[in-house]
Amino acid sequence: MAEAWGQSGWADYSGVSRTLSALSWAEAQAIVAVLEEVSQPYLQAELQQLRLSGQRLRIDADLTGLPVSNTSRTYPNAAYGHMDDEVRLGYQAGVVSLVSPTYGRIWLSATHHPGDTISSTQAEGLVLEAERRIGQRPKRRTELLQKRIEALEPHLQKILERLNTQQKAIQYFQERLDETQRQSQEQQTRVNDLEKYYQVRQQEERPTSQLTKAHQRTLMLVRRLKRRETARLSANRRLAKLRFTGKKLKPKRLACRNA
Repeated sequence: MAEAWGQSGWADYSGVSRTLSALSWAEAQAIVAVLEEVSQPYLQAELQQLRLSGQRLRIDADLTGLPVSNTSRTYPNAAYGHMDDEVRLGYQAGVVSLVSPTYGRIWLSATHHPGDTISSTQAEGLVLEAERRIGQRPKRRTELLQKRIEALEPHLQKILERLNTQQKAIQYFQERLDETQRQSQEQQTRVNDLEKYYQVRQQEERPTSQLTKAHQRTLMLVRRLKRRETARLSANRRLAKLRFTGKKLKPKRLACRNA
């Protein structure tokens, strides 16, 4: 390898490893920037060759496990994750490469992640990194995005209208509940007064007496209070469901607008 680069020799990898381990993150990023600058002419040459030959750009992007010893305590931010069909302690490297007619494969970038990172969370970042390195990107089909936005808007508007209606319904149920609670308190006060009145006069409670009717009305108000509490709770659940649906739609619309 050293001879291919016209060098008499290269430093032993263990010494290079010790040097790199002493770098700060900013220094490491500076080295990455220099390496990208050095490799950019080779990358541009391959891209030009692919264009002239009418071939498609084929880019591979995925996570690659970098396991370490399960008993090691010297690797910062290492985490357990799936690596080589096993759960191992280590890291995940988000690697992006270009299929090259000359070299077979040109590595575009590698990003360091904890071992428990999964590829589905990194898909967008890998695509953006590939576009950054090659300086190209697929055609953004904005007309399709506009159609998606237009399809979402009426649905979102209906959700907002239903939210408004449901909020008014909750206010209505709450007002009826408050009214029933007030009536129930007043009725209980009336029952207490009648019971004292009957006790002072030593009157018996008869089936058609005022006290009996007052007790019956109290029970009726208790049942009404339970019904109205149930109605308010049901309305609150419907409102929460509508809000959850609206929260899911708004990010979709925002994502379409920002795409």
